[in-house]
Amino acid sequence: MTDANVESLGDRGETSTTLLIRVKAKDQEAWRRLVQLYTPLVHHWCRGSGLQEADTADVSQDVFRTVAESIDGFHHDREGDSFRGWLRRITYTRMLDFGRRKARSANGIGGSEAQARMLALQDDPEDASSTDEDDRAILVRQVVDMVLGHCKEENRQAFLRVVVGGQHPVDVARDLRMTSNAVYLAKSHILRRIREEFAALVDI
Repeated sequence: MTDANVESLGDRGETSTTLLIRVKAKDQEAWRRLVQLYTPLVHHWCRGSGLQEADTADVSQDVFRTVAESIDGFHHDREGDSFRGWLRRITYTRMLDFGRRKARSANGIGGSEAQARMLALQDDPEDASSTDEDDRAILVRQVVDMVLGHCKEENRQAFLRVVVGGQHPVDVARDLRMTSNAVYLAKSHILRRIREEFAALVDI
C-alpha cells in the first residue's frame, strides 16, 4: 500500500495548453483527439434524427470538415457560448443538407418517411431526441476513457469508483490495497488533467 508514482499518473509529457487552443493552432494530434472526443456525440445526434449507420458516417465526415474549416470563428467569450452548442448547430445544418440531397434524388435511400423526418428538422433545428444531460454524459464517458487509458489500472479504478461510482475513498482504498491519500491523489490529478486539456469543451 504505497503512494509511489501517483504524481506521474496520466502525464504523457504534453503541454497543458487546452485542446481547443491547440486545434486552432493547427496541431494535428489535437485535431485527432477532438474528433475522437466528439464523434460519439455527433453519431448520437444523427441516429436520434433517423439516420442509418452509413449515412451517419457520411454526415459526420461533413460535420468535421465544416468544423476544420470554421474553427477559427468559434469563440467562447460570451455567456451561453459552448463548443457543444456550436457543433450541434453544424451537425443539424449538415443533416438538413443531407435530407435535401436525398429528397432530390429519385433513388434516395431511406424512403419518403425518412426524408420527411430529416426535412422536418428545418422547422426546428434545435429539436433533438437527446437531452443536454444525455449529451454531457456521452462526452464525459468519452473524455474519461481517453484520459484513463494512460493511467495505471489501480488509479483508473480508484477514479472511476470515487468520481463516477460515488464510493467513499476509504472503502476504495481498502479494496484496491492503496492508501486513502493515494486515492485522493489519483482523483485530484486525473481531474486536473481532464480540466486542463478539455477546458471549454467538457464540464466535469
